[in-house]
Amino acid sequence: MNLRSAAGSGATAVLVLLVVAMLIGQQLGQPIVLGFVLTGSMNAQPAEMAPGDGFIAVPPAIAGDVGEGDVVTFEAQQLQGGGLTTHRIVDETDQGYVTRGDANPFTDQDGPEPPVQESQIVAVALELGGEVVVIPRIGQVVLALQAGFAAAASALSGIPGLGGLAEGNAGSSMVLVGILLLAYSLLAEGIGGTNRRSKRGDRSRDRRSEMSSVLILAVILLLITVPATASMVVPSGTNDITIVSSQTPSSDPTVIERGGSVEYSYNFTNEGFIPRIATVNAASTGVDVADASLVPARGETASTAVTLHAPEETGAYVRSVSEWQYVQFLPASVIFSLHAVHPYLAVAAIDAVIVAVVTLVYVISVGLSPFRFRDRGRELSFSDRVRRTIRRWR
Repeated sequence: MNLRSAAGSGATAVLVLLVVAMLIGQQLGQPIVLGFVLTGSMNAQPAEMAPGDGFIAVPPAIAGDVGEGDVVTFEAQQLQGGGLTTHRIVDETDQGYVTRGDANPFTDQDGPEPPVQESQIVAVALELGGEVVVIPRIGQVVLALQAGFAAAASALSGIPGLGGLAEGNAGSSMVLVGILLLAYSLLAEGIGGTNRRSKRGDRSRDRRSEMSSVLILAVILLLITVPATASMVVPSGTNDITIVSSQTPSSDPTVIERGGSVEYSYNFTNEGFIPRIATVNAASTGVDVADASLVPARGETASTAVTLHAPEETGAYVRSVSEWQYVQFLPASVIFSLHAVHPYLAVAAIDAVIVAVVTLVYVISVGLSPFRFRDRGRELSFSDRVRRTIRRWR
């Protein structure tokens, strides 16, 4: 492979990975690498982001403190029915951030949207020289692919066992993306192998058919790490509780006398065969969490006390509590320390352990030599070869 073809293959791979990252980010409610806008609310100076234009999404933990002038993506409570919204911070108050689209004459908080809390911000748009880095029309590619996925899911929904694809949930979408990645890898490997064999010529019948063991390992890792990551990321997130600061107390636990507080028990159950732990933290002002670390034994429930405070001013307010769940493939203290830096750092560390263990077992038991298949009747099956390889290690 020459330098030119290698550069072209690399660019194609990067583009595919970026689009896949955007698709998964849309499903998880967390922009990954790139984000994009759907409406014209930012299509004015200084951002000038038209519908479908993308931007480089920087995680808040990396971006640092945000403030007036920053363009952020946050989980809206009321705007257009709720969901991800990309607007600019125009003010900061004791109750949270005030946001507005560059093309909008009014702030979001002039309408039904409450002040944006720090926990609602999922990404910050990268700026260079004081201007947002805009990538024209890249979001249109993602929207077209999502429409294709929806059409394919609808067509497959009638097949027994595939009805869940029509639900549009994150797990199904990631499985579908994984299948596409697998097909892409197999196709690329097959084309590459065919070209190499055609250049070498048919020198031996025993070498006419082979499969890369590294490719098989990559597929195994994909099929294990994607569900493992989804099991941590999908159930995690922020729980928003709307309280009312009232002149008089009420039997309703969400109606609190102004300046008062209410305490409730937050429970986490460790279900399933693989042990799980959770961390619960205050994600907005007016929230106190007694014990952030929940490490119940398998099949048991751990609880912590969460206190919600109402301000002196009457009205409706949002109080947020974040919960992150992790499979315990590392000591709980290590996971919680990594979580304190960023939740995705803890997820990445757990995935790294899974990858390392699976790779080690695979290399020891199977090895990395290519699997060769013969056309003769005395050819061993794939399972027989694996068993023979394992037998040699005994």
